[in-house]
Amino acid sequence: MPSADRDEHNGETSSPAPRPYTDIVPTLDEFPSTHRTFLTQALSLGDIEAARQHVMSRAYAPLCAYVGAANLRHIGTPEDLVGGFMASRFARDDYFTRWINQQPPMALRRWLVNGLLFYAHERIAEDRRARRTPNVTAFDMIVEPEPWRELERAWRRGVLQMACDRVQVAYTREGRSDFWRLFTRHVLDGVAYPALEIELAIPAASAPMITRTALRRLRAEIELIFADEFLDRAERALEVRAILFEDDEDPSASA
Repeated sequence: MPSADRDEHNGETSSPAPRPYTDIVPTLDEFPSTHRTFLTQALSLGDIEAARQHVMSRAYAPLCAYVGAANLRHIGTPEDLVGGFMASRFARDDYFTRWINQQPPMALRRWLVNGLLFYAHERIAEDRRARRTPNVTAFDMIVEPEPWRELERAWRRGVLQMACDRVQVAYTREGRSDFWRLFTRHVLDGVAYPALEIELAIPAASAPMITRTALRRLRAEIELIFADEFLDRAERALEVRAILFEDDEDPSASA
């Protein structure tokens, strides 16, 4: 796993209970295709708070998962460390602009973890000064492999939920919400098609095609979300597979 860049161009946010971003800036796309798209739109409208809330709502849990598995627990609880990191960095008006302008582009999750590590070092330095002692344990500025995998798993769960929400809304707008219901009941709940024919009045003979179509739409939404993180199509395909099939080989560790 590569070490954190020696340049604090890496991000964070503030509160663990943000409002939904669609409640904050209704003029923005209801479902922006990527984090970069949403943040660029929000910042162009001068709504820094919408940008902060968007990232907080998606990054808080994955970052807490990282801290919980990393060599950072002696500094503070995951909630304390991540909350402090977000409050410190997300208060900077140019924080997300710097991520957008980062060259070469960096995945948002990696930017945030790097920033979290810098913040943790600052906390250690402050603790040492306050105690007038050098005995507070330091740590290497590297992204630890196992905590990174924990973050990846949490991040992927968030991406999957976001993609599911988008597909569900699309089916509802099309007047076919029962198709999405069939997909979730069969794939997630394991209900057989004959039983779903009784429950949803959808012929069992049509159900497999409906399920395949919903899966294709879900895959397409996941690929859109990852468009700005994985420019290489092969890497993006590996990440999509990791989400849909719970492949834990960490294909995006180098992102």
